[in-house]
Amino acid sequence: MTVNVRQSFPGAWWRSASPGISLALAVALPAAFLLGVGPEWQLALRYERSAVVEGHEWWRLVTGQWLHVDWRHGVVNLAAWLLLCLLLVPGLGPGRVAVALVGGVAGTATGLLVHAGLEWYVGLSGALHGVLAGAMLADWRRMPRLATLVLGVLACKLLAEQLLDDRLSGTLATGARVVTEAHLWGALGGLLVGAAMVFFPRRARCV
Repeated sequence: MTVNVRQSFPGAWWRSASPGISLALAVALPAAFLLGVGPEWQLALRYERSAVVEGHEWWRLVTGQWLHVDWRHGVVNLAAWLLLCLLLVPGLGPGRVAVALVGGVAGTATGLLVHAGLEWYVGLSGALHGVLAGAMLADWRRMPRLATLVLGVLACKLLAEQLLDDRLSGTLATGARVVTEAHLWGALGGLLVGAAMVFFPRRARCV
């Protein structure tokens, strides 16, 4: 019996984890590829307000979120994304976690447009805040205590970032400022799609 359990464990773990790993790779591989492209591609794809508003290069609102200022920044964001997928996909399914990601990306993009003083931006951290917020809200009925705790901690983090700003968030290794506004807007976008999945559970199950 012990032998059978040991033999079946890798297969059972893989069946449970493979949807999350597949979703994680679908997002992480393009971001990892972009870490290695030259600076001319970085400048062509990152969010720049003048290029979006004046040049109508709207794709930068999305492609900029898949870029990172350096390898350290990219590895931290992609490791967080992988962890979120492994933790959230088994309970929610890959479709609904992907929807939460879309909400986070859309929320971050909205925030970039709202903050006129933000000249450029790269990074997935805003969208990741949306994934966590949206997934926890969407899964609130199944595990209300945990979801409430996580959302409460996330709300405190976001509030502290907005009140303390640079004193709390600091800067990246390159000297670039951590754009905490993106965290807030990404979380708001995730909450909106999470609320939709709560109020329309039948449709949410289809994804």
